[in-house]
Amino acid sequence: MKIQEYDYAPIGQRIKQTREAKRYTQEYVAEKVGVGNKHISEIERGCAGLSISVLMNICKFLETDADYILFGKITNANNNPFNKMMEQLTPQQTLQAQKLLEAYVNSLS
Repeated sequence: MKIQEYDYAPIGQRIKQTREAKRYTQEYVAEKVGVGNKHISEIERGCAGLSISVLMNICKFLETDADYILFGKITNANNNPFNKMMEQLTPQQTLQAQKLLEAYVNSLS
């Protein structure tokens, strides 16, 4: 099975958007993540991929989810209002909220 080449541009765009939202320069992120300025620039432009360790360091430093960086989906972000509400619920309340949400989603179909 041949592995298809991946388009890194969306990953780079999400990293850049997150970095700019925090008003960090590429140089500052590169220093904190432990890579060169050029590498951060290449990642953001989609010209280079990144290792798992660099991805982890970027996510930690930018305080963002790897799922968001890789796939564009927020799953466990601290700034997600839905997650903040869910964290305050008891296990029983979480189950009830899940049932309500499932009922709502099913009603949309």
